[in-house]
Amino acid sequence: MSGDLFDYEPPKRAVAAGEVALVMVLHHQTDAAWLLGRDNDRQAAQWIPKSQCKRGVGRDENVWTMPRGMADERGWL
Repeated sequence: MSGDLFDYEPPKRAVAAGEVALVMVLHHQTDAAWLLGRDNDRQAAQWIPKSQCKRGVGRDENVWTMPRGMADERGWL
């Protein structure tokens, strides 16, 4: 992500080898998983387990870090 209107530059987050960080839309969540999609189309959203993914905090709350294979299987890459 780049700076916004007020020149806020989000902190650089380390992404481990084999992981990707994606901007996603959260549609629903349970204790064990998030229902994420690339846009507001809930029909195309898919579940990902919380145990294998991380959600950003603050201004990065719509950024999820997950294994590259998981994102590729769901067609997000």
